[in-house]
Amino acid sequence: MCLVIKMGAKNQEEKKNIEKISALNTIFEDLITDASDLVKDLFWGVKTYLFFGIITILFGVQEIIYNIDVVQERLYIPLFIGAVMLFSGFVQILNYLRLRSKYSRLFKVQSQLEKSESQG
Repeated sequence: MCLVIKMGAKNQEEKKNIEKISALNTIFEDLITDASDLVKDLFWGVKTYLFFGIITILFGVQEIIYNIDVVQERLYIPLFIGAVMLFSGFVQILNYLRLRSKYSRLFKVQSQLEKSESQG
């Protein structure tokens, strides 16, 4: 009886594994066919971290400068908002640097691929 239950559980586990493998194969096939577009999208997605980081820092600086007279009246909310924006901008730029470093090999291969396609 116990052996039958173990065999049934093992068969169910094998069926689940086969379904997972089938789903992963489908995903990998799509990745292979769309690899070039995926890397381009990833490249521009990473670049947006830099762009929005810079914009956020500029807004933070503007918030602090624009409200500097309010700080002298001991109203620190604009200073807090500016500081949060500066911090957020720096975090976004650090995330950009991390992702650029992480995916630099992919970006180089994509760049070389585009150069060889344009020459050929």
